[in-house]
Amino acid sequence: MASTFMTTMRPTSFGYWDSDIAFQADADRLVTFVLRKLGEDVLSVELTKKEIWACFEEATLEFNALMIEYQAKSNLSSLLGSPTGSYNSQTGFSSVNLTNTYVRPTLEFLVRQAEPYASEVGFGGTTDTFSGSLILSGGKQDYDLYTDLVDGAGVALSTLMPSGSSGKMKIHEVFHIAPSMLAYNSQIASTMAAVGMPLQTFIPDTRFHVMPVYEDVLRASMFETAARIRRSHYSYRISGRNIRIFPIPNNINPGFNDRLFLRMSYPQSPAPNLFFLDTLTSSATPGNGNINVMQTFNDSTIYGISNPANVPYGLIDYKTLNPWARNWIYQWTLCLSKELLGLTRSKFKSIPIPSGDVELNGMELISQAREDKDRLMIGEGGLITKLGALTYDKLAEIEANKAELLLKQMRFSPFPPAYIIRMG
Repeated sequence: MASTFMTTMRPTSFGYWDSDIAFQADADRLVTFVLRKLGEDVLSVELTKKEIWACFEEATLEFNALMIEYQAKSNLSSLLGSPTGSYNSQTGFSSVNLTNTYVRPTLEFLVRQAEPYASEVGFGGTTDTFSGSLILSGGKQDYDLYTDLVDGAGVALSTLMPSGSSGKMKIHEVFHIAPSMLAYNSQIASTMAAVGMPLQTFIPDTRFHVMPVYEDVLRASMFETAARIRRSHYSYRISGRNIRIFPIPNNINPGFNDRLFLRMSYPQSPAPNLFFLDTLTSSATPGNGNINVMQTFNDSTIYGISNPANVPYGLIDYKTLNPWARNWIYQWTLCLSKELLGLTRSKFKSIPIPSGDVELNGMELISQAREDKDRLMIGEGGLITKLGALTYDKLAEIEANKAELLLKQMRFSPFPPAYIIRMG
């Protein structure tokens, strides 16, 4: 009785699909397919069943790899930072398998790409900001940010910048005593006037209208901007490491109005643990004594998916493959088998027989196999070409073009009379 895939010990090299019923059935059929395509009925083909099954497994692995590449092209931006999954000792791969999963697109990639811009202006982003103060002296207008800007313990904030870091200290905001906010509600004008509070000029006969909430938000923002800029007599100019205060500080009372507070940040770290500071000297240091001034919060996503190689894509489910996919695997198996046969026959150019020599076509088989592989992979209608035209961005482009063409066609459709009633 001839051996079959099921009755053979270790029929393939890796055994990834040995337990798949569909793979087992196709493995036995492929032996017949390959041998007949290579002329077994006329001349003996020097290939064993295990060699053909090994080619079959390799062809399935190649198709699996191309599917992973296709998925990565379509979904990598939505998967970056996601968990890579734990190790599965049964399969040798991650416990998570996204190969047969439709990944829902997200905007996380765009948000993360915008984080440096948010950090640059000190609003959101990935870098914390710190506050410090300058001790003002009467008549002194210029101060050195790297020596005079200190934290609550009197430690210069510049000393917290890790050695080897690139960039410089960034000042995001300079605080001072803001002017009093002015009222713009006439109903409370008489009360404020009675107690001597500053108020905006108003018309007693003010009429109110129902307005959306954002009107109040915009109006409050305009008043705040006017109070901080137009009504402020305080200003500053930063040049290099120096800050100049306008006007020249005077009437300084120690402990009362002798501090100018600033909000600053350190250069950003592109990756965790590139720069790390361990210090116990600053009041900004957490209780455990460790502070990474580049990024003071734990972001586990930076240890997640970072490239196509660690995306948790696993093995395809062979039994779910349709005839289009299986036909490509059959053809690739035939190419690999033909190439293997050519390599075997190329070991001997000819075999002596009683009446002469038999010339072997090993090199010719290798050449044909490689031409067929190029055609199946990158030629017109090859798998890489087909998959490249079916990535999600290409599909969106195809659907957009289809919608545009349908719109053009609909322009030629006559409008039905108004009295026609459509059923269904």
